[in-house]
Amino acid sequence: MRVAFTGASGTGKTTLAEYAAKKHGLEFNPVGSRSVAKEMGFDSPYDVDKVGKRAEFQRRLIASKREWEASHESFVTDRTTFDNLAYLALHDVQAIDADLVAAAIDGLRRYTHIIYCPLNAFFAVGDDPMRVKAQDYHTIFDILLEGLFIRHAWGARVSPLVLETGSIADRKFGIDAYLALKDTLVGAQA
Repeated sequence: MRVAFTGASGTGKTTLAEYAAKKHGLEFNPVGSRSVAKEMGFDSPYDVDKVGKRAEFQRRLIASKREWEASHESFVTDRTTFDNLAYLALHDVQAIDADLVAAAIDGLRRYTHIIYCPLNAFFAVGDDPMRVKAQDYHTIFDILLEGLFIRHAWGARVSPLVLETGSIADRKFGIDAYLALKDTLVGAQA
């Protein structure tokens, strides 16, 4: 199982991804925006933006995420390569080229399960003082992300689970049922 959670900030991805990893005995991908920012010598991803290095940062993030995921047979990851591409489109669309899109698509093909946390089901940005609080910003990100998936993934190799409810218990139940069902279907095909 290679499970990827996708969606805007504040939609519960990290909480649910950590739950899925623990519940299903899967390693949690440690590569994320904070770890890549640290590798670049910054305290946070927001500091990367302040010096105009969003494009370099997102390219590194996609490459690092793909490298870690390629070296693991099973895992849970908080954010897909499409999430990273959508953030770059939101902040610096001119930095996107065919090679980066291809890298994001190749990264997406590695996932056996995709769990989408839509903004309209649950949204709470929390108390991180650096995180963008404006819901309009996150709505635009969510639209970009959904568009990428419609164009490149929905209906392709992976049928995603869309978590339509805001209840944490219902979302955990949905995740467990989806992972069990997909695992059964994959086993039946073998």
